[in-house]
Amino acid sequence: MSESLTKPVMLDARIAQWALLWKAPGLETRVSVSFSRRLRRSLGRCVPARGVVRLNMRLLRSRPELLDEVLCHEVAHVAAYELHGRRTRPHGREWAALMRAAGFEPRVRTLWRHDVVAAAARRPRRGLRYEHRCPVCQTGRLARRPVRQWRCAACVRAGLDGRLVITKRNGVRRG
Repeated sequence: MSESLTKPVMLDARIAQWALLWKAPGLETRVSVSFSRRLRRSLGRCVPARGVVRLNMRLLRSRPELLDEVLCHEVAHVAAYELHGRRTRPHGREWAALMRAAGFEPRVRTLWRHDVVAAAARRPRRGLRYEHRCPVCQTGRLARRPVRQWRCAACVRAGLDGRLVITKRNGVRRG
């Protein structure tokens, strides 16, 4: 099985739309998009100077809107680099303006556990003894110690309390 898949042709059309909007014609020919099984903790990575975008393979099975947002997020890094030079901050004003122009909220993180279809359970990390789980949507986080101030962001946005239930995990080796 290969490590990555190259971009479907349909993504070129989306990138071309954003390129026209951002006044960066031909951007779709200068951006290389691939899907990788190796991305575990992030939805995408970008090397703006090389025009390389790697996306998490799970995005292919997620909501199309999420794939669009993540693709736009990463391609906006390349466009910001091309339009404003290498001194542009990764999530700075120029990048945020491109995201807004494309119709997306310029956010750095997305609640991907809510949105992405989990292909397989993540390997538990050593030393993470406490599980923090949302009783409403079942989103979970692990930590070495109980963190009482953590809240479920999706539930808080929905107007709920967002408090997480903390349980100690059994059988976890020290790290």
